[in-house]
Amino acid sequence: MGALSLLDTCIEVYCRDFAKLYEALTTEFARRYLPRLSALQRCVNPQAIVYWVSGEGFDVVSEAYSSERADIYVVRGEPPEPYTNESPVFFTLQVLARSLAKRGYVVLTDSVSLGFGSKNVLILGFPHTGKSTISALATSMGYPVYTTENTVVEVTGDRLKIVAGTRVLVYDPRVKELFGAKLEPTSRTRHGYEVVDLEKLDELPASGVVVDEVYAIYSSFTTTGFARNPVKGRKVEKLVWYFATSLLKGLDYYAPRPLDTPIDKPVRESLEKLLKVFRENYVERFYEVFGSPVEILRNIAK
Repeated sequence: MGALSLLDTCIEVYCRDFAKLYEALTTEFARRYLPRLSALQRCVNPQAIVYWVSGEGFDVVSEAYSSERADIYVVRGEPPEPYTNESPVFFTLQVLARSLAKRGYVVLTDSVSLGFGSKNVLILGFPHTGKSTISALATSMGYPVYTTENTVVEVTGDRLKIVAGTRVLVYDPRVKELFGAKLEPTSRTRHGYEVVDLEKLDELPASGVVVDEVYAIYSSFTTTGFARNPVKGRKVEKLVWYFATSLLKGLDYYAPRPLDTPIDKPVRESLEKLLKVFRENYVERFYEVFGSPVEILRNIAK
């Protein structure tokens, strides 16, 4: 038995070898998708309890959700392994996303965050729209990249604050040929992508960083120029809702099937607070951007 902890959120795990599981959930591969987790002996007030039974492959045997007590999951399988048994990583990410939401946080999938001197920027983007390319270019230019895939945010006052997230950057090496980015990968994937473990370069500030501007990005290696449009009206909530609920509702597929977790009272309150801060305080700070990754970076860095 042991526990996985992030911020003030705790998941209690009953399994045969917790040390082995924890090691597998904190490898460079797992941290492409999971924020860095801490290990505890047990939770004082768990948001979730996982009974992990040994077996081949991976399957969620049962799940029971509660608004007031810990969610309970029973799963069967081995710890995660890259390319052969990756589902436990994505299951853990889903459990973590719901557990964090019960505590007032939201995990924004398909998101990165960067610092540009006096301002911090959150970038949202559907798969393959340029987030990793922008992050690789920013790293090459010396700008801090706070998060690289799943960004954990909370609402503080009238602003959004980045408090945790993934810090392993996976990018297409063509970014070096096409844009002259100078990067030294810490590893490579089986499919030829390069990887930089940003935890080896710097750390996310302990108190988090306040988001000054938000961008929804649409870019590729072949697009050119730069265009920017403000996000207004219902589109604000529609975009934010997608990125805030994708993990909760199982839109990020893993075998044999992702969970469809409920938007019950504590989760709904966290989401409503997020939508409210976007609606009221990011009206002139939320844009869609189109064009070349280099031009987008130059313009949002101003």
